[in-house]
Amino acid sequence: MARAGVTVGKMGLKEKPKTFFEDLSEGGPLKCRPVVLTRDEILEFGRKYDPQQFHVDEAAAGISLFGGLVASSLHTLAACTRVVVDAQDSVAILSGVGLHKVKMFNPVRPGDVLSVEAWWADLKRSRSKPDRGFASVRCKVTNQQEELVMEYGYRYLIACRTDEAF
Repeated sequence: MARAGVTVGKMGLKEKPKTFFEDLSEGGPLKCRPVVLTRDEILEFGRKYDPQQFHVDEAAAGISLFGGLVASSLHTLAACTRVVVDAQDSVAILSGVGLHKVKMFNPVRPGDVLSVEAWWADLKRSRSKPDRGFASVRCKVTNQQEELVMEYGYRYLIACRTDEAF
């Protein structure tokens, strides 16, 4: 069904994508922009979603294990997810189907500049439904000192380039 230049196929895609499962390659990189979490963003996210003292109270954070305000790991993951999704651009993602283990290594402090290195991995076409495949995006996040901050990944269901997909 087409509406005002938008194509909606039987698999629920809003627009006809340019990149299908067959176009992905093992190790193919995604170009992610840097992530910076400000003091105000860290405090706001902490107050709303993860109100531990080292995310919401600068004085208490100063005498904590961290010695100062740090971002919630959930905030860091969410912010990095945004740049990964933006980098996927026109990939025919039908759904997310899981997260790979998230490992945290170093805290994120206000003003840290995070670099997200992301790449396609574990590509496998579905045997039971050949109009789709599974693919992971693996991610490694470092700060401006090139210290490892986090490693994680996503698992996606992606449309294949077939006539019956639309």
